[in-house]
Amino acid sequence: MRTSRRPISTRNAFFKEEGIGGWHEKSLVHCPFFFLLAFVSASGDAQSTGSVVAGTPTIAEVPSPLSLEVEPSFQLPLGDSSRLFSYGGGMQLDMHYRIPGSLFYLLGGLQYAYASTLAAESVSFATARVGAGVQIPLTRKISLLGYAVGGYYFGTFNDFSVTASDPYAAGGIGFMFALGSGLSINVGGQYEYYFGGYQGLSAGAGIGIALGNLGGSIGIPAVHIRPAFPVFYKYYDDHPIGSMELQSSLKVPATNIRVQVFIKEFMDAPKLVDVPGILAPGSCRTVDLYALFTDKVLNTTEGTKVAAEILVTYSVDGAIYQDRKIETLTLTGRNAITWDDNRKAAAYVTAKDPGVLKFARGVTSYVEGKENRSISTNLQAAIALQAALDIYGLNYSTNQRKPYSEVSNEKDVIDFVQFPRETFQYRAGDCSDISILYGALFQAVGIDAAFITIPGHIFIAFDSGLTPEEAPQELIPEGQFIAYQGKAWIPFEVTSIHDGFRKAWELGAKEWNGNVRQGLEGFYPIKEAWALYPPVGLPGAETVVSVPDSGKVLAAYLRDVQQHIDAGIGPQVAKLKAQIQGNGSLVAKNNLGVLYAKFGQMEKAEQQFREIVAGKADIAAILNLGNIYFIRKDWKNALAMYRQASALSPNSSQTLLALARVNVELKQYDAANSTYQMLKAQDPVLAGQFSFPGEAEKSGARNADVRGEREAVRWENDR
Repeated sequence: MRTSRRPISTRNAFFKEEGIGGWHEKSLVHCPFFFLLAFVSASGDAQSTGSVVAGTPTIAEVPSPLSLEVEPSFQLPLGDSSRLFSYGGGMQLDMHYRIPGSLFYLLGGLQYAYASTLAAESVSFATARVGAGVQIPLTRKISLLGYAVGGYYFGTFNDFSVTASDPYAAGGIGFMFALGSGLSINVGGQYEYYFGGYQGLSAGAGIGIALGNLGGSIGIPAVHIRPAFPVFYKYYDDHPIGSMELQSSLKVPATNIRVQVFIKEFMDAPKLVDVPGILAPGSCRTVDLYALFTDKVLNTTEGTKVAAEILVTYSVDGAIYQDRKIETLTLTGRNAITWDDNRKAAAYVTAKDPGVLKFARGVTSYVEGKENRSISTNLQAAIALQAALDIYGLNYSTNQRKPYSEVSNEKDVIDFVQFPRETFQYRAGDCSDISILYGALFQAVGIDAAFITIPGHIFIAFDSGLTPEEAPQELIPEGQFIAYQGKAWIPFEVTSIHDGFRKAWELGAKEWNGNVRQGLEGFYPIKEAWALYPPVGLPGAETVVSVPDSGKVLAAYLRDVQQHIDAGIGPQVAKLKAQIQGNGSLVAKNNLGVLYAKFGQMEKAEQQFREIVAGKADIAAILNLGNIYFIRKDWKNALAMYRQASALSPNSSQTLLALARVNVELKQYDAANSTYQMLKAQDPVLAGQFSFPGEAEKSGARNADVRGEREAVRWENDR
């Protein structure tokens, strides 16, 4: 410290009282606050999305993280300093670096402060300092700032008579107001301490200027939208209708990228997609586009074009920007389809359509109680539905626009496909239309169906309800069914509507087998396809579907069932008859009767059993004759026949079972129980196959099971 030319007492009094070994200017220590404000100012400028003209992206003005802060300030001494100093002012010039992706920033710079002393002297402070701060956004334009700085100051009376230097520290808070274009206004206050003798408050306001701009935009250079098919309107919720390109001209990463599609006429709200990750500066990315249509699209009967608004929003340094583009979307008619994926036909299988339900359930109700228990119930339902469609007058006709045989080989060509309701209305359709109708009818009554495709053709298969091992036992021979996931599926040629069920089945099996050998077949269960292409309800007035006369349907059904049985058991019947004619074999005659009985031909079966019993007391024929009476609910004659069999073989397990069951039907529970206990002791396995129905009858429980057991008799075959 050098000696002044003035009386030393004046100057020393100041230094001694304040302990000034080095002064820290109290100037605009507010400057760190300035840095922060400038930062907020610069970033706040970019925080408005504004309106965007379609095709014109908003430009993201992203200030450089490096900015220059200039701030004048007013100073007020505190404590002991207030006894020596009066008001003052100053100016600070700082550089401020915002740490990208965080709330923190660094600052450093110079400041000058001027203050008068109570001794009529004036003092100047020059300070160099560095520090750090935090910026907390309050709104898009305003941020709260907090900071701390430290450094070293040089202080002097303005006549240079006395000088001093020491460390300096300060901390403050303030606000930054973003103006745009990298400019901000900063206001605030701070506490500062000049080690060695001065402390005080400063308040000021200044301006921040970002040194450069890292902005740009994210543009949409290309959009690729494919034609949308109304029938798949549910599908597009999670499967793209097209894609778009995003191109960044930014010099910083973009985050929180979101893309939305809105078609005013057919969507209630935009379909939003969050694009994961960041879009790096200068990079390009392809984004899939989705649409959540309403069922209004199903009112589109002819192809049309609609405007699709595509909006992209993204964040840069906490600010939100956007780009908007209008594209033309081609919306096909509701009957349109392309065969690039044969499972798409499942969307037309409207099993819950009122007309479909009315027809399917009405027809199957006609045959309830008329079923042949030896044949799969699913098969019998299919026979009834085929007969009913024949009587209804459904006809196969080639598509007048382009037949399936052509369009199925051209994956991008649009085909016209009918809903089941429309096929009922027109009473005609091509192979795809009729396959869809059959699929809907089967699914409506709980029978799983599948589409079969071969080159140039599509037809149907249905689940027989049997396993591949069970199928041959129920007149579904090998080569006449498709084994799929543990079920035997029956292929069915849908165009053979008027040729009878048996012919349609044989033709379907032939087509399947011929193409399987060449690897040209396709098999698509409808229920599985629905997971990807869910069915849609056709809007508008319901089509009046008239279910054919029950008498005609039932007659055709019984005829076709008999044809199926005759074709199925024909070879066995011929073989047994040849044995009977050749040597009069009673074993062959009994087995022929059992064969007839198993497949519902009771009159023929009874004739065979009576011919045997008339000539010989044959226990097998007697038991089987009793079974026929049992099925007819002629309990007394059934009991008489079972007693004859018991007299011939008292310990026969089959006879004991038959006696127990018929005594239950006659409500002779004591006799039934006694016989059943004998059966359990002799043949517990057989007894376990049939619950003792006497207790069930008394309690009223298991009525459905008991009725089923009445119809399930055990036929006795001779060895």
